[in-house]
Amino acid sequence: MQAQAAVSAYTKEQHANLSPVQVIQRLYDYAILGCKKNDPLLAQRALNELIIALNFEQKEVAFGLFRLYDYCKGCIQKRDYPPALTVLEDLRATWSQAFKLN
Repeated sequence: MQAQAAVSAYTKEQHANLSPVQVIQRLYDYAILGCKKNDPLLAQRALNELIIALNFEQKEVAFGLFRLYDYCKGCIQKRDYPPALTVLEDLRATWSQAFKLN
């Protein structure tokens, strides 16, 4: 039990030190993982957080991303993971390239 508590504390500390750009990248990772594991709860939670993070002052970009996230959520609700996975992997790759992340 102590090892689990130590891992949890370490994970929380790592997340607290992430930049906003890294947080979005991590959310993409969780959404992708949820699709790969056929875990709708994980994928939906990550997508909900991505939606919350949208800046609707940048209307065109935010609404475009919202529509893509909503599409992915619909696919996941139907347990049709491949289309959602493709969109999310493409978005993650674009995000990583734009901000020169790994």
